[in-house]
Amino acid sequence: MSMDSIAHLRATRRYITSMMLNLPIQPTETSIATLLVMLDHFSAYPDEYLELLNDNQFTTRKSS
Repeated sequence: MSMDSIAHLRATRRYITSMMLNLPIQPTETSIATLLVMLDHFSAYPDEYLELLNDNQFTTRKSS
């Protein structure tokens, strides 16, 4: 496996982890198919993704 492939896999994991942490979803209850549908949806409707991010950050700050 080349260094580019390893770097690509690590970046993918970071991006997925970041998305999972920023949205109110349970990683153990989310299939790859569901994740792909969510990515497609949020790519088509980025304002909805930003709205969820803002709601989740507000809720996190409020409970702290």
